[in-house]
Amino acid sequence: MHLAIEAIKLLQERRGIGRYVRNLLPQFAEQDPSMQFTMYVRHDGDIAPLRALLGTLHAALPDRTTIAHVRTLPRTDADVVWYPWNFITVAAPHRPMVVTMHDIAPMLQLDHRWWKILKRVRFRRRYRDTVRRAAAVLTISEFSKREIVRCLGADASQITATLLAADDLPVHGPDAPRPLAEAGISGPFFMSVGGQEGRKNLRTLYSAMERLHASGSRIPLVQCGPGMSSETRSRTGRTPWLHHVGFVSDAELVTLYRRAVALVMPSRYEGFGLPVLEAMRTGCAVICANSSALPEVAGDAALLFRWDDADALAAQMRRLAGDPVLRAAHVEAGTARAPRFSWSRVADETLACFARAR
Repeated sequence: MHLAIEAIKLLQERRGIGRYVRNLLPQFAEQDPSMQFTMYVRHDGDIAPLRALLGTLHAALPDRTTIAHVRTLPRTDADVVWYPWNFITVAAPHRPMVVTMHDIAPMLQLDHRWWKILKRVRFRRRYRDTVRRAAAVLTISEFSKREIVRCLGADASQITATLLAADDLPVHGPDAPRPLAEAGISGPFFMSVGGQEGRKNLRTLYSAMERLHASGSRIPLVQCGPGMSSETRSRTGRTPWLHHVGFVSDAELVTLYRRAVALVMPSRYEGFGLPVLEAMRTGCAVICANSSALPEVAGDAALLFRWDDADALAAQMRRLAGDPVLRAAHVEAGTARAPRFSWSRVADETLACFARAR
């Protein structure tokens, strides 16, 4: 198979979709030794850095990959064109186009700020156009598949759900405690991971933390991830239990998971919820909302609560912090569940989708 890939964001995105693509490429090369790739970039200056990156992913990738400017993508002679970043951007109308649509959160009414409302209109148009033009759609959970069918009118037979994995996370490396040292934390803590847009539902988490500390708890919250919402910013420096440590390395993230009482994931809407899987693989207990794709990932290995119920969340946090036996049982359940998710399986299911689209 000759696979064309729209890769204009691959060098910039270290996590998220970039991580998804970087984990699948070496699996593709391994599972199909005859596979050839053409990767399309926006700037000629990206060609050499991308070729260097490919060499770090798999020894065979540089020799089996042509890198070209994205303006030539419409004329590709590849068997299949893959668009990993949610949308068909520069179309190749004469070739089968497959898009990975991770979730449709940007088009849903989960954030009521006026400029988000305007963006939703544009996103809805882009999502609908992408589904109409794609030969096949990949997505990352059965929940997201149902949402694409429900909100975009897609044919369910057009969509393949390939659940993500976290077996690339370096769980056995040495500790990297810099974020904890800088925050002055040496004892137990809860943690949250990810961005801070409205659907992440930090308001419920903050309300639960306020209830815990009003009842005498002294366990802080360590928050890592890019950006800071206005609500978080307004609390920083005046809320003693909140420690926002920003973006952390993989080694630092693993250290946080290892040492935390639990990962708390209160999201209202997730296409998958990768931190839940990362935490389970690292041996961290999980408390998460029973909404969107999170129960699909967590199974029976997490404590659940309704996404808008701060009292229920506080109760689950109190239970886990106060019962070492319960916490150990959930750590064991998560550790047993995590190996069901692998990048090898994701790649196998993705290649099968490409083959059907040809």
